[in-house]
Amino acid sequence: MKKHSSLARQMLIYFGFIAVAALLITVEFVWAVRIIMSQAQAMVQLPAGADGIAHILTALRTLQEKAFLIGIVQALVTLIVLVMLIRRITDPLQHMIEKARRISEGDLSRTIRVHRRDEIGLLAETINGLTSNIQEIVAFGMSTEASLQASLKGLRDRVKQDPIGCAQMEKMEKTLGGFGALLEGFQLLPAPPTDT
Repeated sequence: MKKHSSLARQMLIYFGFIAVAALLITVEFVWAVRIIMSQAQAMVQLPAGADGIAHILTALRTLQEKAFLIGIVQALVTLIVLVMLIRRITDPLQHMIEKARRISEGDLSRTIRVHRRDEIGLLAETINGLTSNIQEIVAFGMSTEASLQASLKGLRDRVKQDPIGCAQMEKMEKTLGGFGALLEGFQLLPAPPTDT
């Protein structure tokens, strides 16, 4: 079973309060009708107007049943709206959380499809922008690393005879190799096709 987020739990609690309040209003209404019915039944025992009071009791019983049905329908509608609203908000957020988790692990190869123009859509666009910026930084780092590797290769040929220069070159190549390995850990979007 899918674990609910804290936002989903909060929304469930808030809308649960609304449903409980609706039910309490219905219960209070049904209770008031019941009190009126008991008072009317006491009046039935009076000899005059017994038929009119019986008619009133029947109408009150019908009203009580309708109020009970209205309360149940109101609670069901509240529950359905609650579930729809929670899913509309939390499902895209869960998708974005998963995307952000992948970004934090170095996977920049996917973007979030944006179909909304509300705050959730803006958040998705922001995550896509973040991913794009990180890709540009990684691509720049990779090209810089390749350029530096080529320069170091040319320098290595010049300092082959100097042991101190060779030691410094090895240290620089090791540092640059670590930088290159870090950059290779990212999964980037494929490059867009170029017109030739």
